[in-house]
Amino acid sequence: MPIATDRSTGIRSRLIGYRPRPKPLWSSSQSFFSDAALFILGVGGAYSLNIVGALPYSEVFLLAMLPVLLLERGRRAFDRQYLLFYILAGGWFLGTQIADLYNGIPGFNRMKGTARVVFLILDFMALAILINNKSRRIFVFALSLASLMLFSSFQFSGEFLTQWKFGLSHAFAMVALVASSYFYKRRRYWICLSITLFLAVLNFHYGFRSQLVILVISAVLILPIFDLAKTRAGSTPGLQRTLRALILLAVSGVVAYGANAVIKYAAEKGVFDEATNAKFQSQSAGDYGVLVGGRPETLVAIQAIRDSPIIGHGSFPFGLKYMQLKQDIQYEHGYSETDEPEDTEYPVIPTHSHLTLAWVEGGILGGICWIYIFILVLRAVLRLSAQRPDLAPLYSYLLVNFLWDILYSPFGSVNRMRAAFFILLSYFILRKRPVEKVKVRRPRERAIYRGVTIVRPTRVATAQNLKAFENG
Repeated sequence: MPIATDRSTGIRSRLIGYRPRPKPLWSSSQSFFSDAALFILGVGGAYSLNIVGALPYSEVFLLAMLPVLLLERGRRAFDRQYLLFYILAGGWFLGTQIADLYNGIPGFNRMKGTARVVFLILDFMALAILINNKSRRIFVFALSLASLMLFSSFQFSGEFLTQWKFGLSHAFAMVALVASSYFYKRRRYWICLSITLFLAVLNFHYGFRSQLVILVISAVLILPIFDLAKTRAGSTPGLQRTLRALILLAVSGVVAYGANAVIKYAAEKGVFDEATNAKFQSQSAGDYGVLVGGRPETLVAIQAIRDSPIIGHGSFPFGLKYMQLKQDIQYEHGYSETDEPEDTEYPVIPTHSHLTLAWVEGGILGGICWIYIFILVLRAVLRLSAQRPDLAPLYSYLLVNFLWDILYSPFGSVNRMRAAFFILLSYFILRKRPVEKVKVRRPRERAIYRGVTIVRPTRVATAQNLKAFENG
């Protein structure tokens, strides 16, 4: 944009009426192909091949692309910041091999367990090269994940509630939060909060409890309420971070408890359909509340870890006694009316968690790897509350959702690519230094430059020039 200088004051200013040429979407063909490759990697996970378990098409593309990427831009994947992740992921791989050998795991299951770790590392390397710490490419891949969730929901045609839970809700939330980011950039926080509350009500209506909690927590974390915490904490950075972490834990607990209470009350009043009402009432009627009622695998996985905390049980281990234990826990604590376990063709030890799965199968080395990832993502979420970048609504939702997945969702198939992206996103956020956003009101002027009115000084105006302008 042209800059005019008022000779009397020395103030450099922008001219009214000038419209810069719009920038092209892609600066080069290489930029276009990088964005296209990213989008294909994300969307390709909607379909898979049954080779070593479910192998998504995105990872089939990855196998073809990765050698070229490593030859051309391999240095990006081996940034020093990622070193600890590679070491711990390698430890998880080693722990899995030791556990498989010690427990005599069959060859096919060993291949599936090994592929789970190897493809997580390869996915991370490919995304690190393609994204290259650029916000634009993070945005492109996030949109590809939204498309993936939309396509994935089609496999549940005819069952809208299942489609909503396993795809539509995530896709709709990500698109809505991209729109929310537009208003967030302009500091219209009340609009952002309204969008989130609308999404939360929608998930409440369809009985998607975890999404409701995730949406509200992710929105509260990036609101400027933490600025008050900074003021009260004084200038000590350590105290600021501690206070922010305590507020995070308090908000998370209150929101989770409140959502549980609201859903339990609604189920008692018959707000949902008959099947959903019965499910929520049975899950919340037990001794440990809805958290264990909805995820009884958690206590079973903890017991399996206690039985073999160092070596683990190996890849996809059969454990009939743990299936019985799961049913016993549900029966003894009021979550089920029978102590007979359900029949299943493959009685694998139930985990339903990234963290517990890695520890049960790969031993302590797998557990350490995912504990590190959990802490990494949690640090990134806390940093978001201080940075508040333009895409904070989207970033916060993705990372809080990933924290939930680490604790309460199974790991495998398309989740490998998503997990690699969220880990990379956490590194991206932690790489950037916090920037204090200070709103400065600059005085207007009425200087004329070749017949064109000049509206306001730019930031390059010095205090001396401003003083001269004010004095006339």
